[in-house]
Amino acid sequence: MARIRHPDLFTTETQPDLFGDAEAAPAYVPKPEHVRNSLQSLLNEMRAAETWPWEPAMVRLHRERTFAYLCERLPDREEAERWRALIEVEAARLDAAAA
Repeated sequence: MARIRHPDLFTTETQPDLFGDAEAAPAYVPKPEHVRNSLQSLLNEMRAAETWPWEPAMVRLHRERTFAYLCERLPDREEAERWRALIEVEAARLDAAAA
């Protein structure tokens, strides 16, 4: 009786690259006007509030991630610093109101 040979499923050979020499897709870069609109919207919401307008988890997310992410996406460093300063003034005011 003839033996059937099955392929070895546990070889150490490396799998070929599925995408070959394809170039990586360019990273998404948001338009500066969209970033400014997002920052302005968040800042307006903060200015209109007497206390933090979001739950503590969202406040933490915005402070740790959102504001920094948006400011980093602005092409002008000076403009980014102005936005950071405006946000910090409002954050300090809202923190003081919560204390």
